[in-house]
Amino acid sequence: MGTDPDAENGLELQRGGLLAGVERSGLLHEESFGVAGGQSSSMRSRVLDRTHSQNLVPDATRSLLQSREDHQEFVAWQEGGGEDQEQAESNGEAVSAPSGAKKYDQATIFGIDKRPFFPTVLIVSLLWSMCMTWLQSWVIADLFGGAFRCNTFFLVVYILTIGAALNTSLSNPGLMSEEQFRKWQDGQTSIPMRAHKHWLYRRPVQRFHQYCRWVTNCVGLRNHRSYMIMLLGFVTTAVADTIVDLILVPVHFVSGTWTAEFLCLLHLCYSIYFAWYSAPLLRQHTAFIMRNELTQEWKRDDYYVVVGPTGEKIAVTDLDAEDYNRLFDEFEYDSSRNPFDKGWVDNCISFWTRSRDDPDEWGEF
Repeated sequence: MGTDPDAENGLELQRGGLLAGVERSGLLHEESFGVAGGQSSSMRSRVLDRTHSQNLVPDATRSLLQSREDHQEFVAWQEGGGEDQEQAESNGEAVSAPSGAKKYDQATIFGIDKRPFFPTVLIVSLLWSMCMTWLQSWVIADLFGGAFRCNTFFLVVYILTIGAALNTSLSNPGLMSEEQFRKWQDGQTSIPMRAHKHWLYRRPVQRFHQYCRWVTNCVGLRNHRSYMIMLLGFVTTAVADTIVDLILVPVHFVSGTWTAEFLCLLHLCYSIYFAWYSAPLLRQHTAFIMRNELTQEWKRDDYYVVVGPTGEKIAVTDLDAEDYNRLFDEFEYDSSRNPFDKGWVDNCISFWTRSRDDPDEWGEF
């Protein structure tokens, strides 16, 4: 997250409760306060004319992540809220290790740091769901005479998913080399493009995408692909388990035991929730890959505009706070502002095939 002093001081823009979650999370970064000198008030008025009656309050009954506001609030939560206490980036200044107070001064559960709770719950729930494959296979074999293919499919997908989650959590996300870091501290070189100094590490993370509380690690140059495999595995297992359980629960209800029926029903509820939770995430991050955009850049609105009534494009970073809030869900991606966007085909090929282990690779792609 950004280091806007106003946001850190808890500044909330009062707009009748609209976007209160976004304001509290500090997502209105420093550039959004005030208007660039070249923008006229008449232009701002024309922009506001398009949305004077718009209501951005989300409906509590709608599905997850339908609007940009939903995505912003969810990213803020996924990144840990208060866990994103970052040190300010500087142009070649020495950066000391993050202070213990910022890193560990978090809400606890019975006095225990809550952060390891998230990856623990994730891995344990995946293992439990994988064990439920045994019950599913028993029911399938009882009904149809065999379950070898079903068992093989689920076993392979679960192993790949859990392996990708562990790799994302435990691997080096793409830290600057010590030599490169020392040169940056001494002012001999600038920080690589798309790199970011995060509170979790002493050295900046190259091609920094985001921090994820579910793996308690940054997602960057070295583990971005495993993060995407993890998300794909989440959605695949959740959807497949939902389909299988929807078939097994009613069919097995007549002839099965109450214990097996209860476990199947419980697993069905878990799978439906997991699919509802993870599918929008996969969709969002797939869109990032197709645009060659990082979550960090998306949060800063680097490549986003609003379209005026006559078709003119106004950079989001040129809006003042009031206009920013009113037009929040009308921001449009402008590929001409993203120098890394080479078209969705080339972006996808580059993401999945470009080597990331070369020491000379700085993630500037």
